[in-house]
Amino acid sequence: MAFKAIQFRFIRFLGPHKEPAEFKFTSGLNVLWGSSDTGKTFLVNALDYMLGAGEPLKDIPQRVGYDRVLLGLNVSGADYTLYRSVEKGAFYRYEGLHFDKPDNPKAGTKLSAGHNAKDYKNLSHWLLKEIGLDKKTILYSKEKGETKSLGFRALAHLCLIAYPRITTDKSPLLSDSWTEHTRDYGVFRLLLTGVDDSSLVAEPEDAKPGISKPMLRPDALAQVISDYEDDLARLTEKPSTIEAQQDAIRGEMANLAKTMSVMEGKLTKTSAQRKEIYDRYQVVTARSNEITELLDRFKLLDAQYTNDIKRLVAIQESGQLFVLRDPTQCPLCGALPANQIHDAACDGNVTTVTTAAAAEISKIKILQTELQGTVSALKEERSQITGERKTLQADFYEYKEQIETALSPDFESARKRYKELADQRANLEQADILYKRIKALRKRLDEPTPAAPPKPAEVEDDETEVDQYISKSTLANFSRTVEDILNAWHFPNATNVYFDVSTRDLVIGGQPRGSRGAGYCAITYSAFITGLFEYCRSRSMPHPGFVVLDSPLIAYKEPTDENMQITGTDLKQRFYEHLQSFAEEQQIFIVDNTEPPADFQAMATHFTKNPDIPRYGLFPPLQSNQGKV
Repeated sequence: MAFKAIQFRFIRFLGPHKEPAEFKFTSGLNVLWGSSDTGKTFLVNALDYMLGAGEPLKDIPQRVGYDRVLLGLNVSGADYTLYRSVEKGAFYRYEGLHFDKPDNPKAGTKLSAGHNAKDYKNLSHWLLKEIGLDKKTILYSKEKGETKSLGFRALAHLCLIAYPRITTDKSPLLSDSWTEHTRDYGVFRLLLTGVDDSSLVAEPEDAKPGISKPMLRPDALAQVISDYEDDLARLTEKPSTIEAQQDAIRGEMANLAKTMSVMEGKLTKTSAQRKEIYDRYQVVTARSNEITELLDRFKLLDAQYTNDIKRLVAIQESGQLFVLRDPTQCPLCGALPANQIHDAACDGNVTTVTTAAAAEISKIKILQTELQGTVSALKEERSQITGERKTLQADFYEYKEQIETALSPDFESARKRYKELADQRANLEQADILYKRIKALRKRLDEPTPAAPPKPAEVEDDETEVDQYISKSTLANFSRTVEDILNAWHFPNATNVYFDVSTRDLVIGGQPRGSRGAGYCAITYSAFITGLFEYCRSRSMPHPGFVVLDSPLIAYKEPTDENMQITGTDLKQRFYEHLQSFAEEQQIFIVDNTEPPADFQAMATHFTKNPDIPRYGLFPPLQSNQGKV
């Protein structure tokens, strides 16, 4: 046996005309935090759903329009992609990582969602085979010695913990159904020891007398029916039409979902058009500002050209004056008229200077003419831009008005109606259950009262329950692993940690783990789950190889008196520091509402619930707001 880890690579939601919603994972510690109602717990539930959970995905408005889910996995060093409809059903498994379902129908392997001991083409058997726990047998009934094939769902609650389960005071080993508790303890025993229950022999059917149901008195039965009828009356006025009401609601919800998908497509298209207008407006505005700045500069340059021409004209006229005057002492070199050599060049040759000035004047006038042409072209361009800006501004406000006055209210109204229908559907489902119970109880009430069953014969030895034995040394080693983790987190009074077989839970510092508040329960629950992970990993025992914890630090969100010992310590910092090194090459995924320590924010993903600050949430915002023009 060996420790083989499953790792998530991505989870991706797709739908017609919908922007893909994707969350990516890396090896080691993964952290997600942010506001409520951004899809954090939905993401955890979706991971569970893609690992074969029987519960459907939560019906949240942001999910409308998405019809398929893909989960990228790395198992035993190979990449795979699991595909499943949001409406449940079976899976397709594809080799490699795919961002949509391949077109080739023969590219994947179809896997059933439910575990079947006789049919190995199901997700559970494949996952168990990859982690080394396939073909394991687990005890389901201690009284009868009945065993069943181990399914992956019996392991899921030991590695993927969603909120609010993490705050429960019940043992982390035990699932929600009490009928599964024998199985749950058997799975715990298998993980700690590597030994399953395949050696057990079931009791013969006649080994013990049958257990008959106690007879219900007619008056008690009538009272139960009356109570059910009161509850039913609060849920619906016409119980006989429940099925028709359900069909009507399902039909209206289906139509609304299509309508919302179309409306959201229009809303997205209009928002995109508005953004295009806004982006173009920004471009032309920037060009207009650039032209204004250039014209201001060219105005200064034109004035400089004019000044230069005036200066050169003055030089030219002064030179001509010197040429026309009677010979005098040279004002430049000081030579007397007799000593002046007019056929030789000198630094003060007036004719050369005046000629050069005239040439420079011509050159500057050409440049000034070109400059004026450029200025005229820029002014023409600015005039065109001004017209375009007015047109863009009008278009922008037209799209904005469409979104604010038509599309958004209609879409919001449709969402509100969809939620109302979902609530009505839930009430009708509950009413349907009550109505069927009432009919069954009425039928039982109308049946003749059976005779009292004969007294069962005495049984010499009734001690036939199977003993799910785990050695004290094994439980002690597991408890020490959890204690080391709690101490690494600086959890207060983490001493004398041991496993209580009667409650199937830990006792920490002399107190049962579940006897304290939600904050303590969440952290100690997390320690239990990571402790089981580490116990298996350090001993090369099979385990799913990952841990997902949703809201393990709830005490930091809503501190109460009983949790002050936690919030007053550096537990939060130590929690993250320890898990970062603890994860190694495996995956630890922490989901929380509270902000992680500063050292971990760069590596964490933040769901902001603000469309202007990435990332908004698991799904894109239903309506994005653009800036004003």
